Amino acid sequence: MECACYQDAYDALVKDNDGVLPDLYEVFDFIIYEYSSNSIVRMTVAEVVALALVEVSTAKAAAPSTSPSTVKLPYASIPIGQPLQLDTLLDHAVASLN
Repeated sequence: MECACYQDAYDALVKDNDGVLPDLYEVFDFIIYEYSSNSIVRMTVAEVVALALVEVSTAKAAAPSTSPSTVKLPYASIPIGQPLQLDTLLDHAVASLN
C-alpha cells in the first residue's frame, strides 16, 4: 500500500475494510513516501494507528495558537451548595478546552 503519510495509511485501512479498523495485529506492507526511502515496510495496524496519532498530534501542536486575550473560555455558573451530579461534571468536561 502506497501512502503519503501515516494518516493516509490509516484512512486507507479503514476504507478498505468497509469503515472498520482491521485487527490491530494484522500486518500490511506500506510505502510511506514522507517518512521512508520508498522501501516496503511491514507494519501492524496498531503501529499505523500509533504513528498516525503521533503525526496528527504533532501537526496540531505545530499549528499557531491564538493569543490568550482573544480566547473566550466557556463558563458555567453553579449555585453554591448545589451538588455536582455526574452529568454536570461531564458537561463541564465537554466544555473545557483541556
